[in-house]
Amino acid sequence: MSANIVGHRMRIARAMKNPPMSQQQLLAKLQTEGIDISQSTLSKIERGDRYVKDTELRVIARVLDVSILWLMDESKS
Repeated sequence: MSANIVGHRMRIARAMKNPPMSQQQLLAKLQTEGIDISQSTLSKIERGDRYVKDTELRVIARVLDVSILWLMDESKS
């Protein structure tokens, strides 16, 4: 696993949704919250090739309905 654990946890959070959330659905929700990233950028984040900015992290956590700590693998709940 790369040093960027947030991307891996984002993928897990998307998969935990019922039904699972696609990258396109996540991108659309992020865009409505003011975070405009491309699918290529999201893929890089989830692969661990791009770090998540702090401003992005807050919105990603809210959109995925998980805590920032969970995304950072600090909380198992």
